[in-house]
Amino acid sequence: MNFLGKILVVTLFVLSIGYMWLAVSVYSTHRHWKNEAEAAQKQLSEERARFQALQSSSNALESQLKAEAESALQQVRKLETEATRLAEDNQRIQRQLNELSTDARQAVEAVTATQQNNNQLAEEVLRIRDDISKAIKEKDDSFDVALKATEELQSIRNDLESALETQRDLVAETGRMTRVMESEGLDPNTPADGITPRVDGFVSRTQRKGGVQLVEISIGDDDGLRIGDTVEVFRDTKYKGRLEILKTAPDRAVGRVDTRFQQGPIQEGDRVATRLNLN
Repeated sequence: MNFLGKILVVTLFVLSIGYMWLAVSVYSTHRHWKNEAEAAQKQLSEERARFQALQSSSNALESQLKAEAESALQQVRKLETEATRLAEDNQRIQRQLNELSTDARQAVEAVTATQQNNNQLAEEVLRIRDDISKAIKEKDDSFDVALKATEELQSIRNDLESALETQRDLVAETGRMTRVMESEGLDPNTPADGITPRVDGFVSRTQRKGGVQLVEISIGDDDGLRIGDTVEVFRDTKYKGRLEILKTAPDRAVGRVDTRFQQGPIQEGDRVATRLNLN
């Protein structure tokens, strides 16, 4: 076989292979298109069914939307009517509010005037109370003065009655004493300044000064002692001596021991008297 024959053989072989590949490709393509056509037909059927379902749903939704739109329109009309009524009510309430505001302002003014009047009345009441309190106090003071004057008058009356009774007793006693003195031969008109009263006490302190024993006793000029009077000193029934009064005070006196009559030591606690009764 020459070279040309080999080329032809190779060419035929290549062409055979190409034809086989083309046949296989055509076969594969035919089968693929069929499957795609069947799938597309099936998808088309499904899409048509879905479209019909969507169409039905759309129709239902459209009907529902129309119904809802009609209902909404009716609701809007109702709300507009209600809004109109509310606006009228608002205007009416506003008028009432204005009237109430006017009434409230007038009421506040009336309350303010009443409060001012009450304050004035309260001040007047306080002033009247003060006047009444002052009048009551003056009345009480007058009553106290009258009561005190009445008590003083009653006390004066009691003192006067007591003084009159004492005077009667003294007159009677004076008459009796006058009769006794006259029966004893004494003159009732004799001055009493020189008569030493009958009193007694005790020695409260003794002191020796310049050779003289001074004695302080517990009775004084309130008891009737005078400078120059004498008192007797004793203890129990024992006579001790005599004191001459040198100095007096309301509740005590100082005397000097008269040595002519001294019969014993004079000590604190000894008794003294202007007149002795040692029985």
